[in-house]
Amino acid sequence: MRKRLLLHICCAPCSAAALKTLSDMDTSFYFYNPNIWDFDEYSKRRSAALKYADDLGLSFFEDESFVYDYEAWRALSLEICQNCYALRLKKTADFAKQNGFDCFSTSLLSSPYQNAALIKESALAISKETGVEFLDKDFKEFFYEAKNQMRRDGFYIQKYCACAKSYRARFGEENV
Repeated sequence: MRKRLLLHICCAPCSAAALKTLSDMDTSFYFYNPNIWDFDEYSKRRSAALKYADDLGLSFFEDESFVYDYEAWRALSLEICQNCYALRLKKTADFAKQNGFDCFSTSLLSSPYQNAALIKESALAISKETGVEFLDKDFKEFFYEAKNQMRRDGFYIQKYCACAKSYRARFGEENV
């Protein structure tokens, strides 16, 4: 019997890279990303991820009570990557546990721009706390191939990690 995996997804391109190595699993997407600056960007990433899941016939879940409030997220995370990873992965693991998934992972492990060591450290601690197995897999091998394919297929490709801090680092705008 195939394991049921809840894959936290940050965007369509990273989820495409992850799926290249998950054919042996019954994978569902979980979109929880309150860290995305700003609402327009959040909407573009969510829409692309939802369309991708729909195109593949995969289940797409999200926190039904979620209301976009970047300032509330900023206060919780302090725009520190480790806090951001932990907040999103905890929500994913909790959802996985409540809905009978065997394990969880994250498409963040697809991106060469993310800190995989911090992601894994957070995920393993959350796994221990929740009792839900963390699938520790490196998806980076397919990142550029998947991103280029998604671009050819007309999917939205973002230009920065997600938060206002990463936006400022990419574009140098201080007003964000």
